[in-house]
Amino acid sequence: MAAPTNDGLPMFKQLKTKLTFAYGSLLGLILISIAMAVYVSVENTAKTKIADEMEAASAVYAKLWSLKSEQLKHSTGALARDSGFREAAASHDVATLASALESTSRRVSVDISGLITVDGKLILAGSAEEREAPVEIWKALTRDGSERGIIEIGGVPHQVVSEPVRTPGLIGWVLFGSALDAAMMKELEGLSSIPLTAKVVMEDDLSNGHGTEKDVVVRDTRIGGFGELTDAHLILSYPIVAAMAPFRTTLFAVIVVTVCGVVALLVCSWFISRSVTRPISTLDNATRALADGRRMPINVSSTDEIGRLAASFSKMADEIELREENILRLSLTDTETELPNRRALQQKLDDICGQGHANVYAAVISPARFARIMAVIGQNASNRLMATLGKRIADLCQVQGIGRLGSDLLGLIITADNDSDAFRRLQDIVRTVSDSIEIDGEKVDIQLDAGFAPFAADERLGSIDRAVIALQQGRGRHVDLFQFDAEAYGDPSGTLSLMSEMIDGLKDGSIYMTYQPKVDLRRQTIGCVEALLRWKHPVRGFVSPEEFVRTAEETGHIRPLSEWVLKQVRADRQSFVVAGFDIKMAVNLSGRLLTDSDFLDWSIATIRDETSRYCFEVTETAVIDDPELALANIERLRDAGIEISIDDYGSGLSSLSYLKQIPAHELKIDKSFVIPLAAGSSDALLIKSTIDLAHSLGMTVTAEGVESAEVLAMLSGMGADSAQGFFISRPVKHDEAITFLRDFVHHAGTAGTTLKVG
Repeated sequence: MAAPTNDGLPMFKQLKTKLTFAYGSLLGLILISIAMAVYVSVENTAKTKIADEMEAASAVYAKLWSLKSEQLKHSTGALARDSGFREAAASHDVATLASALESTSRRVSVDISGLITVDGKLILAGSAEEREAPVEIWKALTRDGSERGIIEIGGVPHQVVSEPVRTPGLIGWVLFGSALDAAMMKELEGLSSIPLTAKVVMEDDLSNGHGTEKDVVVRDTRIGGFGELTDAHLILSYPIVAAMAPFRTTLFAVIVVTVCGVVALLVCSWFISRSVTRPISTLDNATRALADGRRMPINVSSTDEIGRLAASFSKMADEIELREENILRLSLTDTETELPNRRALQQKLDDICGQGHANVYAAVISPARFARIMAVIGQNASNRLMATLGKRIADLCQVQGIGRLGSDLLGLIITADNDSDAFRRLQDIVRTVSDSIEIDGEKVDIQLDAGFAPFAADERLGSIDRAVIALQQGRGRHVDLFQFDAEAYGDPSGTLSLMSEMIDGLKDGSIYMTYQPKVDLRRQTIGCVEALLRWKHPVRGFVSPEEFVRTAEETGHIRPLSEWVLKQVRADRQSFVVAGFDIKMAVNLSGRLLTDSDFLDWSIATIRDETSRYCFEVTETAVIDDPELALANIERLRDAGIEISIDDYGSGLSSLSYLKQIPAHELKIDKSFVIPLAAGSSDALLIKSTIDLAHSLGMTVTAEGVESAEVLAMLSGMGADSAQGFFISRPVKHDEAITFLRDFVHHAGTAGTTLKVG
């Protein structure tokens, strides 16, 4: 592993090292290539010269062997024509034949001589015994009485010539042969101008890998075998090393020059690359320092491109420093008021607490009715108002820090001995800065509300956030100065957990629909059931619908919950229809969705084929936030054929104005009036008046919460149109509701009363 250098990089990762090796290696490769080309050229020249010498030697050897073959041919022919030899052959005189062969072989200097008879017998020179002739030689002679070629005898190749013997008929063949042994090869090698090595190798040995050597120049000349016997090869060889010997001095000089050239190139490339990369290293170190928030001087004096780059970098560093300062200032400033922002206030709070100050408090001040003020004086003027108010607060010695948290929120930091002292100090601050503020020549009176919370590092909710919540809590209690109430705030994480469990409940069946029948008091029929949501939690037990529906409204889960309800009610209605009850379904519609036009479009599309069999129940207060849009959407539902019912009438602050404007079919009296109903009570008077009022507005009236026969009778006497409650039936699942409807029809028929459902 390479050790790091002063530049902080391993040597082999530095640019100068890479440049050195890149250029040095490139030029070195060129030199090495030239050296190799010279070597190859010299080697090829040597091989060509040796090949030419071998070709010449091979031609000489071929000529010599041809002469030798002719000499042997002449000798065998003379012996085969000799009358005495023929007579001895005809009489099969073995001794005479052996003697004649021996004397002739000594005279003509052959290594072997013999006579092969037509019946396959062999008589050798100087031998008084005859033996079986080699089958291959005998066969070759019988095909063509005169043969010449190579025969391997005793592991040594021999040049053999034959001649037929006739008296006058054919009686045999004379064979003379010369050994192609080492002595013969030595004699041939002496005829060459170069120290060749010559040898005759049988083809079988050559095919097995014998007869050839590596790293030598070789010339191979084929020599025919005797008859169909194996051919032989004359192998002439000369070592390449010997061929290259005259060029060793030249090649050594080339290698030395190449090595020295490569070393020189590496050294020169190192110094050149070092001069190039040194200013780059300086720029690199300066860049790293800049990234760490430090400035490092750049000492590059060259006037070339690198020098210009260094100058540009210095200018860029100055610009970056200015921009960082500006960005940092903007990140800590509210651009509309030039006051510190929330981030700056949080940093100030952390700094104060980090210095060990005890009893630090975060507070929030906000002008009351700010939306109204902004509507009157405009956005820009409102920003100037908040800027003036912020400067007033910042100038107070009691204030340790200030920041704008929102359009109408100013946060500040104070220290106090305890909660009571913090309350008094904040109260003094509010009184001090509450004077009217002049904007564009006009005075704007302001009334300030405030909330505060002590600093607590271990709280999940930050001190500033708790101060904002304290302001909202105070406004909810109509108090202008309030300390954060943790108990009243509760556990928002529990709310999120409840919603997550609610989503699971919709899937696992722990949330389900129940249905409570509604009886028509005049016709004694059941034409409608109200769909009511229930949740039996596996751990929490029964969860009140008011609790989780309200939470769903606050967290934005009310739409998916309402979509699930409408789909389930539609599916359950099909079960009622299959059972023979074409019942109308009353579904509660959240006030949050009454102004959600997309949801209403989806609802109408979902029940488009049977809208007349649905009734949407809405509360009177649902239209208060956006009356125009809410009333327009109610008209859309009516136009689609869906009935509208005003639910829980009397449970809140009822308004005759809204009651008159809402185009409803039905008014439902809240159970809080019906349950305590008794003859002569004020509740009875109110209920009677409400029934008459609804009838005069063209609406039917349904009373909720009927729990006794007496109350049911009183409501019927007052003119109520319908009733529902525990006396009639509790909310039950759809299969139990179907059973109830069947029992209702059965009991009504038994009593002789004409009753029906649907």
